[in-house]
Amino acid sequence: MYTRREKEKEMMEHHLDYLQNLKTAYQFTVKTAFFSKGKVGRNIQLFENELSRGSDIYIELVDFLRDPSGVEIDMVPMYEERPLFKYRYNPYFSEEYETKTGTSSRGEEYITYVIPASELVYVTRDGSEMPYNQYDKYRLEEPKKQTKLSVFPDFEQEFLPKIKQESNEVSSILLEIASGFQKLAEALKDK
Repeated sequence: MYTRREKEKEMMEHHLDYLQNLKTAYQFTVKTAFFSKGKVGRNIQLFENELSRGSDIYIELVDFLRDPSGVEIDMVPMYEERPLFKYRYNPYFSEEYETKTGTSSRGEEYITYVIPASELVYVTRDGSEMPYNQYDKYRLEEPKKQTKLSVFPDFEQEFLPKIKQESNEVSSILLEIASGFQKLAEALKDK
């Protein structure tokens, strides 16, 4: 049997070298990214107390494993490469996001805010950032191997052969038209 706190601690330790180098206050948590009926893309839920602390929230996305009866038996990273995402603090969260209320196992009511995953940014180890949607798109694409030194096309090799081929085709078409006019001119001359 696993405990959620221990798993969260293990996941935070995976990112600790990056988090310790931050020069600002932060929070770390794990969340599931889910699809909601009527909404585009994945969403996450953050608690009101997480959003009201006034700091960025660093998140590792997870999936829950369940036994056949539906009981949660483990929490695993959603992505094999274990990316770290950041939700930038937004002081207007209570006005901008849909809320959901629930009741805890102790019978206490709580509020969560449904936030589009597209508002997250992927944070690399060197500190650069990439929007979640762009990360998700590139993650699924096969890397493209660069075959030439420059990214600019070599016009003489790539375009001149096409132009020559097209000009040969155009020449033959023009010759056909010319011979057609010549035949027409001869036919009109005979009348």
